[in-house]
Amino acid sequence: MYVISWVALGTGRQMSGSNIFVMYADGSGNVTVSARKGTGYSEPQHQTDTQLELLAGSGIVDNGDTMLANVRCGNCESWDGGSMSLTSTGANFIAAWKDGSALNSKSLTATITKHDSHGQWTFDLTKATITEDTNPFVEASSGGSGSGNTTPGSGNNGSGSGSGSGSGSGSGSGSDSDSGVGSVETPSSLRELPKLVSAHGIIMSIVMVVLYPLGSILMPLFGNWILHAVWQIGSFLLMWAGFGIGVVVSQRIGIGISGHHPVLGTVVVALFGVQPIGGYIHHLHYVKYQRRGLVSHGHIWYGRILMILGIVNGGLGLQLATERQSLVIAYSVVAGVLFATYIGGAVLGEAKRYRRAGLGDRARKGSE
Repeated sequence: MYVISWVALGTGRQMSGSNIFVMYADGSGNVTVSARKGTGYSEPQHQTDTQLELLAGSGIVDNGDTMLANVRCGNCESWDGGSMSLTSTGANFIAAWKDGSALNSKSLTATITKHDSHGQWTFDLTKATITEDTNPFVEASSGGSGSGNTTPGSGNNGSGSGSGSGSGSGSGSGSDSDSGVGSVETPSSLRELPKLVSAHGIIMSIVMVVLYPLGSILMPLFGNWILHAVWQIGSFLLMWAGFGIGVVVSQRIGIGISGHHPVLGTVVVALFGVQPIGGYIHHLHYVKYQRRGLVSHGHIWYGRILMILGIVNGGLGLQLATERQSLVIAYSVVAGVLFATYIGGAVLGEAKRYRRAGLGDRARKGSE
C-alpha cells in the first residue's frame, strides 16, 4: 500500500517566502495541520501568528486511506514574506509530500524530513468564493473521525487558504496521481531541481572562490601569459555553464531575475563577459610598450572587483538555498582564507615583477 507520511500545500512558485501548510496524522484518528514559513531549501518552521481553524469533517477517512483537512484561515491574505490576492484568476501554489509511515503527532512543530515529490499549479480563486460564512465541507465530505481542534490564531493550519470567511480543503491519500484546478506542472519536471541547485552552487563557488583568484595571480607569479590566459578562459567557460544551470533553476521555480542573488549574479556574469577583451587589449599594449598602461590597471582592478562581488553573491545564494548557518559560516571562512591567499600571492607577484623591472633597468644602464 502507498503510504504518505505528510503532505503540504504552499502559496507561490517556490519555498522561499511561501505560506506553507503541512498536514499529517495526529495518532488518534484525526489530522494535525501546521502553518509554516518557507525560507528556502530547508525544513519550513512553524508560524505562530497564522489564524487557522481545523473544521468539522477533517480526519482520517476512506477506511484509514486518506487524510482530510477542512480549514478556515483568518489572515492568509498576507503573511511575513508575502501576500495573495483572493481575486486572482491564476494564483500559484506548490505542493510536496513524503512517502513513509504516519507521523502520528499532535505537535505543530513536529520535524518533517525532506519531501520525495513535489509539484506546481495555479488556482482561479474567484471560483472558490462562497456566499455564506459557514463550513461548506460538512455535507460534501464523507465525514472524518473527529471534528478537529477549533483554535483560531493558534497557528494550526491546513492544506488550504483564504482570508476572513475563506476556507480550504485538502487531502492526502495512497493515490500516486495529481489533480488540481488550473494548469498543472507534474512533479517529474521539478524532480531534478535539488541536484541542479547543488550543481549551480558548487560550480559558481569553485569559479569565483578558487579558479578566478588563482588564475589572476599566475601572471605576476610566473610571468607566463599563455598559462594565465588558458586558465582564465577555462574558468570563464565554466562560469557560463554554472550560470546557465542557475537560469534553468530560476525558470523552474518561477522567480526569474528577481531578488538580490539572481540580479547581482546576472550583473557580475555579464560584466565578466568583457573581461577577456580587456585582457587581450592589455596583452597587446604590454607587447608594444613592455610596461603596464591604463588599460592594464583597468583590466586588473576590474577583475578584482568582480571577483569580490562574485564571492559575496555566493554567500547570498547560500542564504537563499538554506537556513543552515553552519554552511554560510563555512563558505565565508573558506572564501576568506582563499581570498587572503590570493592577496598574498598578488603582493608576492608584484614584488617579483618590480625586482625583474629593477634588474632590467640596471642592465640597460650598464650597457650604455
